[in-house]
Amino acid sequence: MQNVIEFLASLAPTSLMPVALLLLVLGGGAVAWPLVAAQGDRNDVKRRLKVEDGQAVERTEAAPRKNPSVVREKAVKRAQEFYAKSDPENVARLRMKLIQAGYMEPRAVGTFFLVRFAAFVGAAIGAFLINQWMASADATMTSRWSFVILSGAAGYFLPGLVLSQKVREKMREYRNGFPDFMDLMIVCSDAGMSMEAGIERVSKELAKTYPSLSHNLQMVSLELRAGRSLDDALKALADRLSLDEVRSFATLLQQSKELGTSLSGALRVFSDEMRHKRMSLAEEKAHALPAKMSVPVTVCILPVVLMIAIIPIIVKMTAN
Repeated sequence: MQNVIEFLASLAPTSLMPVALLLLVLGGGAVAWPLVAAQGDRNDVKRRLKVEDGQAVERTEAAPRKNPSVVREKAVKRAQEFYAKSDPENVARLRMKLIQAGYMEPRAVGTFFLVRFAAFVGAAIGAFLINQWMASADATMTSRWSFVILSGAAGYFLPGLVLSQKVREKMREYRNGFPDFMDLMIVCSDAGMSMEAGIERVSKELAKTYPSLSHNLQMVSLELRAGRSLDDALKALADRLSLDEVRSFATLLQQSKELGTSLSGALRVFSDEMRHKRMSLAEEKAHALPAKMSVPVTVCILPVVLMIAIIPIIVKMTAN
């Protein structure tokens, strides 16, 4: 080292200051180089730590958000298991009714029981509060508790009534849309498409006009892709839709396959029969309208007519 210094000093014998500055720069560079080289690694480590911290924060923030849904799912599961053990036949009937209404989720039964329990408790509490705040002083304790009990019973049966109304609306949609489904199936059959491909195509075409029927047809298409036979898939469709027309359609396809008849001709005849049946139902409702109108006419109009005819006679008799 001394030889190097003497050599450098010989290059500039007048002063050692440039040599000192050069050595200082080289030493500083040697010290700073590991820090500069490790800067990228530290940035990578910081980035990973930052990502992991962010994920941890997201998990801690997401955990409270998921708590209500987790509690709700557990409550639905417990309710469904409890009623399934206590009355399995009723649960099976309710499950089929929910499917007919369009609720095909596996936890729909438990959700329905929770809604019914909540409606029962809410109606009873509401009636109790109304008794406390708005009941007259002359009301007896028996009448108050009777009002609370009747309100709770109304809240208990209200979800069932709403579900029945929903089933009727869905059945009306299915009955109105099934003839159109048959017409489109005839077009697909005439075009040379198979029954499976025709059902899949028609389900897409009916998505806007009859969404519930389209959803059920898509389920049939998925079942056929999964390997289920066409007869079983159509029978399951008939159970979901609760229509005799679908059962007849499944029987028609089975007989057409066994006998070797023309599928297009059989579908055309069946479609005409369905439209004739729908027209017959409309005519039946039209002919039943006068009999139904007789009740409001008798209750609302006849008393007014009698009063107009009798009151002048009574006034003249009292005047005389």
